[in-house]
Amino acid sequence: MDARLLDIINNKSKDIDDLVRKNYSGSYLNNTKWYKLIDGLTNEFGEIFIYYKLIYDDVIEGYLFDSVDFEPYFIEPIKYKEVEWIEFPKEYEYWVSSNNLKAGKKIYEQELDAIKTEVESIGEFRINEFENKLKLHAYV
Repeated sequence: MDARLLDIINNKSKDIDDLVRKNYSGSYLNNTKWYKLIDGLTNEFGEIFIYYKLIYDDVIEGYLFDSVDFEPYFIEPIKYKEVEWIEFPKEYEYWVSSNNLKAGKKIYEQELDAIKTEVESIGEFRINEFENKLKLHAYV
């Protein structure tokens, strides 16, 4: 097991709510709102690529959603309340075929204006807009 995974497992055993109280002044998402967001985006676009950061980890990961996971999980075993923020990039690199990794990767594009419109139709979120990405904050 690598050191990063061990650190995540160790942090998961801590009280996530306590980490949030100590490190952030405001919370903008809850499980229901996260679920509606991911469900709405995957229903509208089929799949949506995001980068995300956890509250106890400095590594930024990417993930392609094609459906929402079961509550309370963002991506099992990560719970929604462990996510500090997500970003929707305009461009991202991903596998041509997840069933054939030898096929390699390619660059895909997402329509940020359409994503923003869909996000706003789902509810009120704390979001920053940049030229090449949208960043949605769970905590500040």
